[in-house]
Amino acid sequence: MKKIKLNIILAIILFIFLIFRISTKDGTQDFIFSTTDVVNGDIVESVVSSGKIIPGEEIKVFSRVTGDIYQTYVEYGDIVKKGQILIELDSSTYENNLNTKLKNLEILEIEQDQMRKKVDTDTKLLDGGYIPKVELEESENQYRIKSIEIDELNSEINLLKQKISDTKLTSPIDGRIDYLNEDLIKEGKIFNASWVYTISSGYKDLNISLSIDGREITKVNLGQEVEFSVENTSNTKFSGKVVKIVEPIGLKPNIDKSPVFYEVIVEILDTNSSLKTGLSVDATINIQVKNNIMKIKRSCLRFVPPEGIIIKKAPTAELRDNQKDTDSLPEYNVLDEILKGLVEEEISVEKIVTKGFDRNIVEKTAKLLAKSEYKRFQAAPGPKVTNKAFGRDRRFPLTSGFRNWN
Repeated sequence: MKKIKLNIILAIILFIFLIFRISTKDGTQDFIFSTTDVVNGDIVESVVSSGKIIPGEEIKVFSRVTGDIYQTYVEYGDIVKKGQILIELDSSTYENNLNTKLKNLEILEIEQDQMRKKVDTDTKLLDGGYIPKVELEESENQYRIKSIEIDELNSEINLLKQKISDTKLTSPIDGRIDYLNEDLIKEGKIFNASWVYTISSGYKDLNISLSIDGREITKVNLGQEVEFSVENTSNTKFSGKVVKIVEPIGLKPNIDKSPVFYEVIVEILDTNSSLKTGLSVDATINIQVKNNIMKIKRSCLRFVPPEGIIIKKAPTAELRDNQKDTDSLPEYNVLDEILKGLVEEEISVEKIVTKGFDRNIVEKTAKLLAKSEYKRFQAAPGPKVTNKAFGRDRRFPLTSGFRNWN
């Protein structure tokens, strides 16, 4: 029962509100219009896309030896030069082995020198007939064996030198440390063939990878200008140019009906240290640009007057400020009747004057109509909206001084 009473009260309140709105509404609606200036500027057709910054060159650095970390020289984000040491492993074991082998090499070279001298002595003794040939051959064999031992030892020494050099991992390019193996570095030991760093070509050599819809890729060409902004710094604009268009791999247009996207590579032209690989970008590819064009807001071109509106502004061709058509022409209700008589009814100036129109105005209108006849000859055919059309239904000479306002 209480619920029914509540609903009745709400219905009464709503009814009173509607009656109040209807009674206070004056039935008119005010419209406010604004104008805009036509300006000169550039018109740009563009394709908008998003993507990310990628390095122009990216190289992974792997270790070539196993060893404990002696010292690290760089961290994530550091700028490095080609040949700069990134990390150094403990090379003491290799250096001790190298020193031992160098001493062994010194001993072997002394022994080899003694054997060479013995070969020379045995050669002279053989020539003098003091020893048999077999003794010389034995001396030569011992010398050759010692030479082989020295060659093998030199190979081991060179390998140790290379390993000592490999304990220092250096940058292969000028760039920046974009990734590093933190877990491996924290352990303090690096194994052979382990990935340690990834070095990109740095902020001075960066590209953008954009994804472009297949429906728009036909508009994109190499060399087109690109303007882009980076996440969190949308107010700063950077420039680039299209350098490569990559087609999708395994594209089967007759089978795959899903949208196709192409990768477009953009070279960044004005780089600085705020640009880093992996950052997201919003880019605009300028397809074509027209300079010094008269422009007006798109909303003005699409303007449709509200239904029922009456424009009270006097007709004007807007040839100058505050210009009105009535500055040089009669009022349109008069002008329309005069033109109807001259064009549609084909009656003379005299007959129109007898209808009560001012002679000067009628003659002036007839002159203006005749003098602009050539414009109607130049115009394209148009629809016939009265019982007489210009051209076929109304022939008026352009030459011979013909006139009809006497």
